[in-house]
Amino acid sequence: MKRFISLLLCTIMICSMFVGCSNKSNDDSAKDDTKKSDVVNENDTSEEVTSNKNDGDEKSETKEPIIMKFAHAHPAGCPRDQSIQYFKEIVEEKTNGNIIVEVYPAGQLGKEPELVEAVKMGTIEAVRAGVFDATATELMVYTMPFLFENLKDFQSICRGPIADEIAEATKEVGITVTATGDGGGFRQWTNNVRPIKEPDDLKGLKMRTPPIDSIVQTMEALGANPVSVPYVETYMGLKTGVADGEENPIINIGTMKFYEVQKYITMANYQVHPDPVYVNTEWLESLPEDLKDIIIDCSKEMMEYSDSLIYEAEEKYMEEMKNSMEVTILSAEERQKFIDASKVVWDNFVDQGLIKKEHLDAILEELE
Repeated sequence: MKRFISLLLCTIMICSMFVGCSNKSNDDSAKDDTKKSDVVNENDTSEEVTSNKNDGDEKSETKEPIIMKFAHAHPAGCPRDQSIQYFKEIVEEKTNGNIIVEVYPAGQLGKEPELVEAVKMGTIEAVRAGVFDATATELMVYTMPFLFENLKDFQSICRGPIADEIAEATKEVGITVTATGDGGGFRQWTNNVRPIKEPDDLKGLKMRTPPIDSIVQTMEALGANPVSVPYVETYMGLKTGVADGEENPIINIGTMKFYEVQKYITMANYQVHPDPVYVNTEWLESLPEDLKDIIIDCSKEMMEYSDSLIYEAEEKYMEEMKNSMEVTILSAEERQKFIDASKVVWDNFVDQGLIKKEHLDAILEELE
């Protein structure tokens, strides 16, 4: 009996030892876990935290970019299109892809009046076009005949504070002008009848003009007969005598090859057209401030690049024209006669309320 009791006591002692070891092991494990937890909270390197950060990164990367549809009516590959493609490149780079610019050249989304209306409505975000009547006639102050002596003068005005004041008027129709550039350089005169050296040489000539009031009024003031011919039909109109001549910047005369069917060109430098960047105001103002600033800054950079492309192309085309046309360069005295004869156009535009006298005066004062 005693022997049995001794064996039972031994068995109980051995079991107690195993239970004690197990509890100690669990306590040590719990302490280790607590230490590990403290380390994680202090250094913020746990798998759970890392996983949360990755989830946040994925959300940022998969955020939908803002689409900016940018349209124009000029041919693909021309200076305007090249400069808009450049705008696309720098905007997407500077916004890290948060804004994607989709370029639609060659009137893919409509003619210029339709594109301007689309920007007003917000169905596209931006366009480069004229159509000043549909945006703000105040922009036509740039087109007053013989307002600028040289293109540097024009650039200094259209990139300065006066331009910002002039462009304010477009906001009334839901459009913001983010930058203004040169629409093609100075406009010149070509014809098949005679060299044009004084206003009397224009009298009676059938001059093809676009439906732009400042051009039509200037031709009339100088004694010419404005003829309406669609731009794409002008080459044949000149060749067949529907029109004796036309007026255009060198780049247009060159790309449309009008010089092939014209004998004379006068470097009158009589008019320059602005090239505004029209952007839907509501869309622009909806952007975060940093992205809005990028759009404005890139618009200005685009227009500087566009101007440089135009002037390079002008030099190239001028060399071709010298071989097929008689070139007349007006002296200061000859040019002054045209200036005097066309000043009536300035008065007409101010009197009709199409441009503001204070804008015209501010430009003239700046140019003195």
